[in-house]
Amino acid sequence: MNWLFFAIAAYFLLALSYVLDKFLLADRIPKPAVYAFYVALLSAASLTLIPFGFYWQGIYWMALSLLSGVIFIYALLFYYQALKRNEVSRVAPLIGSIVPTATFLIAAVFLNERLTVENLGGFIFLVGGGFLISFDLPLRSRKIFKGFYYSLASGILFAIAYSFFKYVYGNGEFINGFIWTRLGLLAGGLSLFAFPAFRKSIVSSFRGLFKRSKKIRRRRNMATIALFILNKIFGGSSSILVNYAIFLGSVSLVQAVSSLQFVFVLMLVAAVSVRYPRMFNEKLYFWDWAQKIGAVVMIAAGIGLLAA
Repeated sequence: MNWLFFAIAAYFLLALSYVLDKFLLADRIPKPAVYAFYVALLSAASLTLIPFGFYWQGIYWMALSLLSGVIFIYALLFYYQALKRNEVSRVAPLIGSIVPTATFLIAAVFLNERLTVENLGGFIFLVGGGFLISFDLPLRSRKIFKGFYYSLASGILFAIAYSFFKYVYGNGEFINGFIWTRLGLLAGGLSLFAFPAFRKSIVSSFRGLFKRSKKIRRRRNMATIALFILNKIFGGSSSILVNYAIFLGSVSLVQAVSSLQFVFVLMLVAAVSVRYPRMFNEKLYFWDWAQKIGAVVMIAAGIGLLAA
């Protein structure tokens, strides 16, 4: 069960990253394409791992690794689009319910993964808990569906990317596969230049970084860069841990454990919304909290079944 420890640590860091994503998109880097591009650019840091196990596996594995990274970047782009349109405590759990479900189907069909009865029970509890955290029952408000199609596209693309990652890692050394897939992220970021609107936004962001500005604006830019780097340290560390957990265990179960991150997101958002109510507009009433506490219990039961 070593994979479970790495997965839980990864999803806590990812929850921190989600909250910072919302803050930066709402106040500092408003264009999702620009944000996705810089995330892809930072993936080049994986090249520092080259001395520890980078090698050529053949054109097929290179193409598959790069493709998986490109798909991952577009999954991120759709996620950021959804995050611009709705609350982080709704978007993240919704995507997190789609990803393990889609991953389970892909892994069962293409990777020949089979779950035990306990594993399947844990999977159902985790996905069901993630769904209950995302949606307030009964479904009266249309607000919860804002950005739904972006969330749906993001979740499906994440599932495809993670399934490819598992396939790549299962046919070579982890570090080598990780480096090649991160190069795919970089390729995905560069591919955004093929779209005129995205290209214009990214080029404009370059000018904003280097133009002479007033002292206050300069400080704000430096603070934004520092927050972005900190956020990507959280996100990058999470990515390494998630990918290593996938390498050690079942891709379906690792994605199912992602429901735990929504518990972390809920707690973090409840704390920071006191300081930033405009950015984290989370309005929860008694029955909302009762439902979410029930969802947390389901997620805990799911974790217990996986650890049994």
